[in-house]
Amino acid sequence: MRKYLIPGILLLVTSFMLAACEDWVLSTEEPIDVTEDEFLDDPAEIPFLITGVEARFAFTWTRLGLIADLTADQLIFDEVMDLATFPTYRDIASNFRGVGDQTAFSNNTIRNAYNPLNNWRLLSDDLLERIARIEGELSQDVFDRATFTGNFYGALARYMIGFYFEDFACGEDAGIGTPAADCISSFGAPIDRSPVIRAADMAVTEILPRLAAAEAVATEEEVRIINTMRARMHLLLGNYAESFAAAQNGMEPGDAPFQSLHNVQAANEYFFAAGDGRIQVIPDYRFAQYIEDNPEEAARVRLRQAPAGLVNVDEPRFQQDMYPTQASPMDFLTWQENHLMLAELAALHGQTGDGLALVNEVRDSHGISPLAGPITEQIIIEERDKELFLMGVRMFDMLRFGVWNAEVLGTPGTGRTGQPVGAWRGIPIQNDERNDNPCIANPDAC
Repeated sequence: MRKYLIPGILLLVTSFMLAACEDWVLSTEEPIDVTEDEFLDDPAEIPFLITGVEARFAFTWTRLGLIADLTADQLIFDEVMDLATFPTYRDIASNFRGVGDQTAFSNNTIRNAYNPLNNWRLLSDDLLERIARIEGELSQDVFDRATFTGNFYGALARYMIGFYFEDFACGEDAGIGTPAADCISSFGAPIDRSPVIRAADMAVTEILPRLAAAEAVATEEEVRIINTMRARMHLLLGNYAESFAAAQNGMEPGDAPFQSLHNVQAANEYFFAAGDGRIQVIPDYRFAQYIEDNPEEAARVRLRQAPAGLVNVDEPRFQQDMYPTQASPMDFLTWQENHLMLAELAALHGQTGDGLALVNEVRDSHGISPLAGPITEQIIIEERDKELFLMGVRMFDMLRFGVWNAEVLGTPGTGRTGQPVGAWRGIPIQNDERNDNPCIANPDAC
């Protein structure tokens, strides 16, 4: 009898517990920290969604900008720095020298930018779809603000997708000694599992129409920001007449920079990768040399000496001081960049304008003495290098002017420093996309 009694008691207790659990689950209230998707169509939620798109821009851009500056030569991975330990940074800085494609395609630092970038693009598009469904229920001000936000930030997301990523490497010689505009034109990435959309096609079909839609509801200052964005994109593509037409109507002296705004929740990544949060990467040595050659340059190339205890050699190393805190804002577009584009277009590409006056107005905005002229290609390269320090655009200039470094930068005798750079000039599309999107490997079948 006992051998049946114990299992019977256990069965009874288990049944009671299951019934009690069912009662507990059924009596639980709806979660208070989750919003049903359909509720976001409420007109009262649209300002919240606008803020979310703006915040996602900040979260995404600071990560992508850091990767771009490390892909180029504004930041370097110097292994004499005590905290420089992440192989993902080392691989990016060497343009994936000596590693296979699968390593390039599974770089967690890049994944942490690529996936949020696509999520941000989706949020921008979703905002436009929502206001289209409830247009009659929104005030005109809110509708216009949402229209601007969805289109402008959707355009910026597509610019980053189309101009920073590449599905295959340009090659080890790209941009070394000779310009490589064809490399920039080969950049691109998919949208919604499409085939790769090349930079020029992305501009025409995806970016410019959204900028025009944003412009239709923009303030005068926002119109100038939009035109500076157009000018940059056309300049990178070699469309000099179009770039000039846009830059003429771009940002002006006195205009505030268009920035990504950061806080603890959307922290500036330069603080954690290249600042007091942790010094994994440092500015290339030439930036300290710029300041040594002309101390006035410290006003725009902001550096400070890294703590000696974090440097494993007797020579000093410098860390960036552009973004000293988690909440430091990051410039994305400025009137100074617009002026330098006009100066380049006038001096090098046959457009009208006084290139010397434009360059000197930029220098004067930082209290830097004027140049005597004339404006040469080398001056344009150096002025952009300094003025756009840690703004994520140097990689394009290195390709446009053929000044890509032939060797991996850093302290000689450490790691991969001094070896020929790898073949990647853009940022490799990651396996998250490659494994889920057959159109990358076989675009003709899509």
